[in-house]
Amino acid sequence: MKLKTTVLAAGLVLVGGPVQAQEADSLRLTLSSALDIAVGGNPAYRRATNAMLLNGTEMRATWLDEILPRATLTLFNTNFTGNLPARTSQDNFGNPIENPSAEWNYFSATRQSLNLSWTVRGRALLQAHRRQTLTNEGREIGEVLALTDLQVTVQRLYMDALEQRELMETEDELVAARQIDLDVTERLFSLALRTRVDVLLAELDVEQQALRRRQQQATYERALLALRTQLGGDEMGPLALAEEDLPLFDPSGLDASALVGSALGVNPSLRQAGTTVRSAALGVAEAKNAWWPSVSMGIQVSRRAQLPRGGSLFDVSFDESLDSNFQLTFSVPMFNNFFQSQLAIDRAAVQLDNDREAEREARLNIEESVRSALLELSNQWESLRLAERSQQIADEALRLARGEYRIGTRTFEELRSSFVSEADIRRQVITSRHSFVDALLSLEEAVGTRVRGGGLPAPALGNGTR
Repeated sequence: MKLKTTVLAAGLVLVGGPVQAQEADSLRLTLSSALDIAVGGNPAYRRATNAMLLNGTEMRATWLDEILPRATLTLFNTNFTGNLPARTSQDNFGNPIENPSAEWNYFSATRQSLNLSWTVRGRALLQAHRRQTLTNEGREIGEVLALTDLQVTVQRLYMDALEQRELMETEDELVAARQIDLDVTERLFSLALRTRVDVLLAELDVEQQALRRRQQQATYERALLALRTQLGGDEMGPLALAEEDLPLFDPSGLDASALVGSALGVNPSLRQAGTTVRSAALGVAEAKNAWWPSVSMGIQVSRRAQLPRGGSLFDVSFDESLDSNFQLTFSVPMFNNFFQSQLAIDRAAVQLDNDREAEREARLNIEESVRSALLELSNQWESLRLAERSQQIADEALRLARGEYRIGTRTFEELRSSFVSEADIRRQVITSRHSFVDALLSLEEAVGTRVRGGGLPAPALGNGTR
C-alpha cells in the first residue's frame, strides 16, 4: 500500500512538473500587456484600422473630382493625316462627273491645350463633401467599436484563463487533501479501526481527484489557446499569466440612470446608428437634386499649328496665337424622368424613417442592456457573498468531520460526503468570483466605458486610442 501511494504521488509530480517547466520558459503576460499585444496583432482590429487609411485619400479625391473644377492639360498632341477626295461628283443638273483632282491631300498638326470645367447642381458640391465626411466618421466609429469589442474580449478570455488556472491549483490542493485522507485511513486500518473497503475507497478518491486535475489542466490549456488566438501573435511562444487582482466591489453604489445616460452619450453602437441616420437624411437631400437646375461652365485655352504635309509635325514652338473658348450651359431637368426621380425621393425618405426607428430601437436596447447587466452584476455580488459564507461553513464542517472520523464516530462514507461538499463549494467560490468579473465586463460593454472603481489595469473602453 505504501508503494502504491508513493507511485501515485510520483505520478502527480510528473503531471505538474512539465507545466512548471513550461511556465518557466513562457512569456509572462499581464492583462495590460495582453491588451497592447492584441491592439497590434488582432486581425479584426487591424482591418478596422486599415480601413481608416482611406479617409485622407478619399477626402482629397472628393475635393479634386467633385468639388473643385476639373482640369485637363494636354502638353503634346501631334498627328499626320491624309485625305482622299471623292473621285466623282455631280454637275448643276445632277449628272455624275469625274473629279479632275482626286489625289491624296496630306497635312500635319500639333496641339497643346488646357481645359477647366465645373458643374453645379443644387447643393451637390456641399453634399459630396458631407457624404465623404460621414463615410470617414463611420470608419472612425467602426475603429472605436472594434477596439471596444477587442478590449472586452481580451479581458474576458484573460479572466477565463485565470479562472481555469485557479481551478487547476484548487484541484492540486484537493489531490493533496485526498492523499492525507488516504494516509489517515491507512493508519487507522493498520490499527484495525477501519476496514479494507475504507482504504480502497480512499485510494479511489485520490485517483479520481488526480483525473479531475488532469482534465482541468486541459481546460486551462484550451483557455490559453483561445487567448493566444485573440491576441493575434503569430510568433508568440508559450504563455504564462501574471497574477491579477480581480475587480471585486459592492455594485450598490452604481446608479442605473447615470449609467444609461453615459451609455447614450458614448456607446459606439449608438453613435454608429446616429451616423446612419445622418447619412440617410443626406440621401434624401441628394435625391431632391433631381429638381434643381444644372449649370455647367468650361473654359479652354489651346495652341494649334497646322500646315500641309509634315510642316507642323512635332512643332512645339509658340509662334501660333492662342485660342480660347468659354462655355456656359444652363439646363432644367425637372421634367426628365419625373416619376423615377419622385420614386427615388420617396425611397430615400422611407429609408430615413427606418433608420430613425433603428436608432430609437438601439437606444431602447442599450438602456435594457445596461439595466439588465447592472441587475446581473448585483446578483453575482450576492451570489459571491453567499458562496464565501458557504465556504466558511463547509471548511468548518470538514474540519469537524475529519476529527470525528479519526476518533471513529463518523464513517468514511460520511467523511467523503463532507469533503465532496467542501470541494464543490471551493470551486463555486472561484466560479462566483469570475462570474462577477464577467458580469462587470458585460456592463462595461453595454455602457461603452469603464464603470469599475479599480482593479484591472485595462485602458478605457471605446477611447479610440492605439
